[in-house]
Amino acid sequence: MKPDNTIEYLSQEGWRQWHLELLQSTINRVYHRVPFYRKLMDINNISPEDIKSLEDLKKLPFTTREHLEENYPYDLFAVPLRDIVRLHTFPGPRTPIVKGFTLRDISAVRRLTARFLAVSGVTSEDIIQICLDPGMSVWIAEIKEGAEELGASVIPPDPQSVQNRIKVMRDFRASVLITTPSYALYLMDLMQEKGIEPPKSLSLIVFVGEGIEEEERVRLEQVMGVSTRLGYGVTEAVGPGMGYECDKKSGYHLAVDYFIPEIIDPETGKDVPPGEVGELVITTLAVKANPLIRFRTGDMARFITEPCPCGRTTPRISQIVGQADGRVSIRGIKVSLTYIENLLEKAYSHIPEYVLCIKKKNYLERLSLWVAINEKLFEPSILGLHQVAERFERLFAETFGLECRLKLVEKEHLEEISKGKKIIYLH
Repeated sequence: MKPDNTIEYLSQEGWRQWHLELLQSTINRVYHRVPFYRKLMDINNISPEDIKSLEDLKKLPFTTREHLEENYPYDLFAVPLRDIVRLHTFPGPRTPIVKGFTLRDISAVRRLTARFLAVSGVTSEDIIQICLDPGMSVWIAEIKEGAEELGASVIPPDPQSVQNRIKVMRDFRASVLITTPSYALYLMDLMQEKGIEPPKSLSLIVFVGEGIEEEERVRLEQVMGVSTRLGYGVTEAVGPGMGYECDKKSGYHLAVDYFIPEIIDPETGKDVPPGEVGELVITTLAVKANPLIRFRTGDMARFITEPCPCGRTTPRISQIVGQADGRVSIRGIKVSLTYIENLLEKAYSHIPEYVLCIKKKNYLERLSLWVAINEKLFEPSILGLHQVAERFERLFAETFGLECRLKLVEKEHLEEISKGKKIIYLH
C-alpha cells in the first residue's frame, strides 16, 4: 500500500484549524483522565476552556523526562489499562520510562512510519535490511512494522558479525539499508579495507538515530553507489516517523498531523526568533494512551523558515545540533550522566569521581568510564575490584544495549585529562 500524503499539503489556515481542534480535544482529555496533568493545570490556574487559540498552548507548563519517570509505571496513561495492548520500556535516570499503546496508537505509528519510509523512497518492491543496536529495539520494531505496512520485505537485525551482515545483504539482494550514519560509514570503511564491492542491489540508505556531515554523506553516496535520506524521532513521543527528508534533502519535514512543534530557549522557556537554534518541544495530538503536553525533547535544532521546493507545507527543522539536557547520542542511543551516576551508585553504593570517555574508531563510538581510585573503592582483593567493575559494565549493557568499559585510574590523572569536564572525546 502507498500512504496518503495529501495531508502534508494543507494550507497554513488548514493546519491552524487542524491543530486547534485536536489540541482542544487533547487538553480536555488529559485534564479529565490524567491526574498529573490535571494537578499541573490546576496549580497554574488553567482549565481546558482557557485553550481558545494555538497561542494559548504557551500557558501550559512543560513536561520533562523526570515527570515521565516520577509517574512510572501507569500514571500518565489517558486510557484504562484494559485498553493498552502493548508496553515499551526504556531507560530513565532512576526507573524505566514506560510507553503504552492502544490498538489505535499502533495503527497510527505504523501508518506514520510507512509514510516516512515512502517519502524516503521505499516501495513494496524493496528488500530492507535493518542494522541498529539493541538499545534501539523500540525503533527496530516500529520500522519493521512500517516497512511491512508498505508491503516491503524486511531483514531485522541480528547478533551476526558484520561480515555475515554484508553476506546477507548481498545474498538476499537487499535494496534498502536502515541504520545509523556511523554504522553505514563503518560498513563503507570495512568494505574498502577488505576490497569488498558494495552490493549492486543496494540503492538507498535511510539514516536514523543520528545526523551526518554533508561531506561524509556525499562521500558515502559516491563510494556505495546509493542515495541517502535522514529520519528523525523521539522514542518517548512519536517515534521514527516524526521527521523525514523529502527528495530535496533540505531538512526534516515534521509530521505535524501528529504533534505541534515549538522551539524554545532552554534557559528561559520562551520561543526563540524564527531560524535560531533552540530546544524542540512537542505536544502530541494523535496519541491515545500516552499523550504528552509540551514535552521537552532536549534536542537542539532550528526551524527552516523558507518553503520547501517539494511543495509540502509541513514545517521543517534542521538536523539536531546538540543536547540541551546533558545527554550524548551514541550510535543513535541517548546516554545521560544522570543515568550513569545511578548505575555507579548501584555498583559501588556511592558515586565516585568519573569521566565518560568517547573515542571514535572506524566511525563507531566506543565508550569507557574512567573512575578515580579512592579508599571507598577498596575491596578485599584485586578480584573484588574487578567484579564490581564488571557489575557496572553489565548494568550499562543491560540498560543501554551498548558496551562501556570501566577503567580505574589515579585521581590526579583523571583531573589532568578531564580538566573539570564529565565528558571528554579521545582521539
